[in-house]
Amino acid sequence: MKTANDVIESWVRDVARQLPRKRRDDVAFELRALLQEELAATAAEAGRAPDRAMAMALLARFGRPAEAAARYEPRRPLIDPEDNHAFLIWTLVVLVVIGMSAERSGDEALQLFGVLALVFMAIAWFRRRRPEGRFGWKPRPQPKPARAPRWQALLAAAGLAVFPLAMYVAPQAFWDIATFGHGVGGGLALTDAFARSWQRMATIGWLLAYIAVWLAVAVQGGWRRWSRRFDILAGLGLGMMLLAHAAPMATLLDRVPFAMFVLPGADAVAMPWFRFAGAIVLLGALYDLYVEWSRVEPAPAPSGAPAGGATASA
Repeated sequence: MKTANDVIESWVRDVARQLPRKRRDDVAFELRALLQEELAATAAEAGRAPDRAMAMALLARFGRPAEAAARYEPRRPLIDPEDNHAFLIWTLVVLVVIGMSAERSGDEALQLFGVLALVFMAIAWFRRRRPEGRFGWKPRPQPKPARAPRWQALLAAAGLAVFPLAMYVAPQAFWDIATFGHGVGGGLALTDAFARSWQRMATIGWLLAYIAVWLAVAVQGGWRRWSRRFDILAGLGLGMMLLAHAAPMATLLDRVPFAMFVLPGADAVAMPWFRFAGAIVLLGALYDLYVEWSRVEPAPAPSGAPAGGATASA
């Protein structure tokens, strides 16, 4: 490839290959004509015939083919920037799920991460082709609004008082009532050591804190900044305590191990469920933390400023 025209032809082809198929021929024709005109002018100014070195110097001013193609058609990322936060959140979810699993596998984490990346790539692809379709923008309400129906908050508080608080405080009695006395007798009875443990007291405390938040929302008729943040704190505390139940129990100071349930083998059955529940609660609290961090509440307009941001006219 020695002649100047050969160099230009190669550069134009490399630019065109990086453009959408429907634009390649037109852009290639335009670029070829422009470069040949520039090369002829440069050769006339130098007083000699164009050669390979002159063509290379000319193309250096236009940049690499990828840079020139981006000026015609900017390359879009595989994952849209608007999905960065969502992708990060789901990546954290994957890491937490892998971390909570009994059998941790690096290969499994890489596979889940790859599937997650492919899902977000597919979302970006569909969104660009159908901007008004399933992945288009839709209005949605503000989470945890300042005004909310009181009955919903009361219903949530009552539901938390029944499950999981009542079940956690007295699991055997709860199971007997739920099954009308037909459950396994004594299968969920607690040991005395666990009933008096700090782990159980702390977990009951976080559950009561959760219920207190919803009762406060019912009294105030909506969410306030303090109630939103206290709800996040309660979720983090409860999630950590539930995860603590997924490990063998021990006393606080002398580290003497003890079982949660009287029935032999019941702890081994319950621990994975505590791990699952703790991961769900913790992930929910972390998501609420993200929502609170990204919350938008427009400040009131300064006194004397016209409504709607319009400029007052003389």
